[in-house]
Amino acid sequence: MNEHTGWKIRFRNVSKSYNGHDVLKDVSFSVGEGETFVLIGTSGSGKTTTLKMINRLIEPTKGDIEIGGREISSYDVTDLRRSIGYVVQSIGLFPHMSIVKNVSLVPDLLGWKREETDSRVDELLNMVGLEPAVFRERYPSELSGGQQQRIGVARALAADPPIILMDEPFGALDPITREGLQNELAALLKKIRKTVVFVTHDIFEAAILGDRIALMNSGRIVQTGGPKEIVENPGDDFVVDFLGKHRFQLSLLLMGVREIAAKVDTVEETDLSGLEGIPSLGGDSTVLDALNYFRQYGHEVIPVRDGGEVTGVVTREEVKQRVWRLMRGEDAGAG
Repeated sequence: MNEHTGWKIRFRNVSKSYNGHDVLKDVSFSVGEGETFVLIGTSGSGKTTTLKMINRLIEPTKGDIEIGGREISSYDVTDLRRSIGYVVQSIGLFPHMSIVKNVSLVPDLLGWKREETDSRVDELLNMVGLEPAVFRERYPSELSGGQQQRIGVARALAADPPIILMDEPFGALDPITREGLQNELAALLKKIRKTVVFVTHDIFEAAILGDRIALMNSGRIVQTGGPKEIVENPGDDFVVDFLGKHRFQLSLLLMGVREIAAKVDTVEETDLSGLEGIPSLGGDSTVLDALNYFRQYGHEVIPVRDGGEVTGVVTREEVKQRVWRLMRGEDAGAG
């Protein structure tokens, strides 16, 4: 499988039936190379069935699935699965094996040299925020749930697979740990640029992680698009109901501060005085981040920094006006 350089995934009219019951119905979509594609929907909508077809844990009843322009049934199934990282909610770490042995499992199966494997394990532990000297020789029972899930991600990345499948990996974690890992994973995925298919039932998780989202219902894809596109332009009543009361907060989450920040060259010098000593927001921050900032610090103005330089400012008044507009339905995305 590694002779291919294109890692696009394509489903064409894929269906799956069990005893005459259709659990997946004529599903078609594509995932671009380096894209994070999120499958979201209610329980039983078909999202995990769809995910498991990519590494052939489930075979379709009809339709075609391709990776890199080649029908997946033509791949050796063992080679296919070794070239796809897989992260699940239950994590599946081997309790009798140390962390280093858990993470190095696939490289060992592939016959990597010990020095190469050890170097890769250390690199990955650092990547997921766990100090190698502290965690290499520990066992899963000695780790928290969040730490175990980090190891699950590291193991999936160990052999540097081009495709990663993630099936509700944070579903069993408490909300605070889950939110932290979502943000860490979002930053990591931007850095490594793998082709990722991610399953969740959490619309906020989908919005944080997904380049695009496919919303599923009763075995079909109802709507596909970027997070902001779906929130601002829901395709039908099911999508509106699925977003529900969260639509307003999602609008805040998906509106960047760059959209409302006044650029430095348009701001009066007096408005910039005294900003050097106060916390700032990064250019990729959201209006929701700005709202939380004002609650925490109480300032009237937030400096926005890119590359260490102040590039703009956001005022409490501007954020307040945006929130009011969203609440009244005057901005796109308000419900």
